Amino acid sequence: MHGRAEEHPRRPVTQDPLRDLHLLRAAVEGGLDGMVVVSSGGVMITSNRKFQEIWPIPAEIVASGDDDAALASVLDKLVDPDAFLARVHDLYAQAAGAARDELLLLDGRVLDRYGTALRGPDGDYIGWAWYFRDVTAERAAAVDAERLGALVAVARALADAGSEDDVLAVISGRGASVLGAQGAALCLVEPRGTHARILGTTFFDEELRTDVATLPVDAPLPIVHAAVTGRPQFLDDRAEGVRSFPGALEVYERARTEATAAVPLVVHGRAIGSLALAFENRRPWLVSDKVLVTALAALTALALDRLAAQAAEREAVREVRRLSESLQRSLLAPLPRSDRLQIAARYQPAAREAEIGGDWYDAFSTVDGAMTLVVGDVTGHDRTAAAAMAQVRNVLRGVAQTLRGSPEAVLSALDDALARLHVANLSTAVLCQLWPSDEDPSGRTLRLRWSNAGHPPPLLVHADGRCELLAGAPEVLLGAHVEGRRTDREVEMPPGTALVLYTDGLVERRDQLFDDGIEQLRQAVEELHGLPIEQLCDEVLARLTGGGSEDDVVLLVARVPGRPTEHRPPQD
Repeated sequence: MHGRAEEHPRRPVTQDPLRDLHLLRAAVEGGLDGMVVVSSGGVMITSNRKFQEIWPIPAEIVASGDDDAALASVLDKLVDPDAFLARVHDLYAQAAGAARDELLLLDGRVLDRYGTALRGPDGDYIGWAWYFRDVTAERAAAVDAERLGALVAVARALADAGSEDDVLAVISGRGASVLGAQGAALCLVEPRGTHARILGTTFFDEELRTDVATLPVDAPLPIVHAAVTGRPQFLDDRAEGVRSFPGALEVYERARTEATAAVPLVVHGRAIGSLALAFENRRPWLVSDKVLVTALAALTALALDRLAAQAAEREAVREVRRLSESLQRSLLAPLPRSDRLQIAARYQPAAREAEIGGDWYDAFSTVDGAMTLVVGDVTGHDRTAAAAMAQVRNVLRGVAQTLRGSPEAVLSALDDALARLHVANLSTAVLCQLWPSDEDPSGRTLRLRWSNAGHPPPLLVHADGRCELLAGAPEVLLGAHVEGRRTDREVEMPPGTALVLYTDGLVERRDQLFDDGIEQLRQAVEELHGLPIEQLCDEVLARLTGGGSEDDVVLLVARVPGRPTEHRPPQD
């Protein structure tokens, strides 16, 4: 007899917070963030490998789950452990909400920290989850861009200086602020070489400035020593300064100075004086800081020499241009090597003046085996544009490596990320992905997929030299925050086919239409397509810009290995 089985009451599913937290650990184990979960009772419940890489806490402490011991191990690695501890105690006392800040480590790293209070199924507070990400490289790129941008601004101001006092005003204002110095001074050796003149800012009181206005060249001060010997002095604190210059204690005290930098002003291989920066607090001198002060001193020396000889003015312009171009090139990554694709790129700064632009290129492979090529242009010609360019480039790399999506998906995700990062500059970009085509068993033919965010269209160069403009309906710029879906387009690239990406500086001129510039590029590439790609880049630049352009220029050429053939136009 088949009777109806008695229905058993359904047992409620229990929610085990510890089990859920272990599931959370499994979910984030492979992530980019270091993660640790601490219970309300101060026990480390779980952490992932990335957390232990970022914070090298002894394994026995991690295994014990003792949060106090782990916290003590963390504190000795921080620049400001007191602020860190106070913040943690404040958040634990609240037992609610979320928090985000940055931590500076003694080893120079910068960590992005995010914490959120955890609640159990019944809403009870059970602890905190902390996430850490190493953002040192991103912050360093932004700081370097801002510093070098400020250095270019200093150079421009120095070019207008009409006296030594004007030079000092620039150095003590914009120049000193680059490093956070409280005071600046110039030491200028008199032509006879027996005495030196000291020009100091108002950070030093008037009486002191009067007392040191003229000093013998053997005066025991870092600023005089650097001017006479041509050897820079980077002194972390007053104690080190007095050890090196025993007679300098009184001046250090009267000048309210702790750390000091004194760098020679060198013109044509000869020291004409020195530049000194004064700091009220101790300052360990990093290599990057020394390079920056040395560059600041070089610009100062050029400005002073220009006041004595107009020939030095031309040298000052060349120095500023070099600094500007150095910044731009430092933010452009080396090109990867690939058996499937030959890649060459060029960056040419604007000829009309030494400005920091937002033109950039990048090329990198992703974990799925595709090669990504991108060329972009951030609006503006100042340090803000350079800093924004560094952010756009770095964020795009991160998005492309983690999203594994098509070009339009990557650009859309980049748009969202830039909005969250409050990057206000508009940008154009064309992003391309290349991988072996399924249609070619040999693997030599590549499939090209691209998406264009308001950028000049790529040029596809067939093996016989015929050029095809990969144009389409215009799509919005990055940062425009306009609703609308981006699109992907695809095309095959057999052996010998090349792709040309560029910025508008290559084809745009004040005295001609944009389309005419595109046509000139097409004709040049058709005629030169048989050259090796390195030579092709150089020849195209020379032909279209004549060695100089009104705007920055980026040119990137990628060719599928294979012999280009001669293009024979159809017979009539």
